[in-house]
Amino acid sequence: MVIINGALDKLRGGYYPAVFFPKLAASVDRFFKKFESVFYLKPLCDKGAYGWLYRVYPEPWQIILQFPNTDDKDKMSVENVVVSVSETRPDYNEAIAILVKADAELSSS
Repeated sequence: MVIINGALDKLRGGYYPAVFFPKLAASVDRFFKKFESVFYLKPLCDKGAYGWLYRVYPEPWQIILQFPNTDDKDKMSVENVVVSVSETRPDYNEAIAILVKADAELSSS
């Protein structure tokens, strides 16, 4: 089965509370949590940090920080830095925390 932009994150991540949507919660546990992402690219942004949660099956999950650089001639470019690699998919809040921490560490150095 192929699903493109199916907003499964909202289903898998508990966006819809089981108390109010019991049948939907049951289908998530029975069906949607078994999905394996073949290609996944989700933008992440918080507190001035920008990046991506990325995966191409069978590679591990990666959190990529987009870090702006300026050269000697004031030409700006964006460097993509892999700040985390994991065999399991991080949830959204965990990915944001990793991204913000990495941004703070790179900005201070």
